[in-house]
Amino acid sequence: MGRIISIKNNKGGVGKTFLTAQLATGLAYLEKKVLVLTSDSQNNLFNFLYDGPKQFKNGLKEEVKNGTGEYFRLRDNLLFLPLEDNKFSNQFLKDLPKFLEKCKKEYDYILIDSTPVLKLDKVFLNESDDIVIIGFADEVTIEGMVNLLNEIDIKKVLSIVINKYKPTLIQTKYYEILKNDLKDLNINFPEPIQNLSFIEQILDKKKTIWEYNNKEAQAVQSVLLDIIRILEKIN
Repeated sequence: MGRIISIKNNKGGVGKTFLTAQLATGLAYLEKKVLVLTSDSQNNLFNFLYDGPKQFKNGLKEEVKNGTGEYFRLRDNLLFLPLEDNKFSNQFLKDLPKFLEKCKKEYDYILIDSTPVLKLDKVFLNESDDIVIIGFADEVTIEGMVNLLNEIDIKKVLSIVINKYKPTLIQTKYYEILKNDLKDLNINFPEPIQNLSFIEQILDKKKTIWEYNNKEAQAVQSVLLDIIRILEKIN
């Protein structure tokens, strides 16, 4: 059986889609069969990994209803099923867990680029085997992550990742606060992903961190591999 992993934060713009894209491609390069879903009808994963036409009519909702969703191949072993819109019927929400259970039989990993679309996000979190939280080292985001830990099943939280980190006095302070809060919890807390202009460049080219071998890329790869190794052990 495959595992469902939600990439989560209730705050926008912290790097959920970036982390989803990099983890998904990393797993796919290891010859794992990977599917990415999203609870955001903007389908921003296209902007990170897909260079072809993005038009589609049938996505996740139609796949759950009739099995006629349009899958997009992003890389070898990596498919994306986009979301049509953010209007969800009760029947769709009822049938979604059955679809996800079916996916677990077909894929090694199902990654969910999660946004706080309340009803849909609740189903995704309930069905997830693991949750990876991503955020910044600032007061607002750290408080939000701590609040999120109190709202969800903390036993599902696999890892917490700090993104776009600069070792300033302020960011270091909040990074250490979070690290201290997590010290007695069984949650992976890798080194932070640095705020690198190099990452902006590769995203603009729709490349991934795995397609480069310079020192900056290797530093980010190390953070991601920390998470991937844990996933491989438990799957």
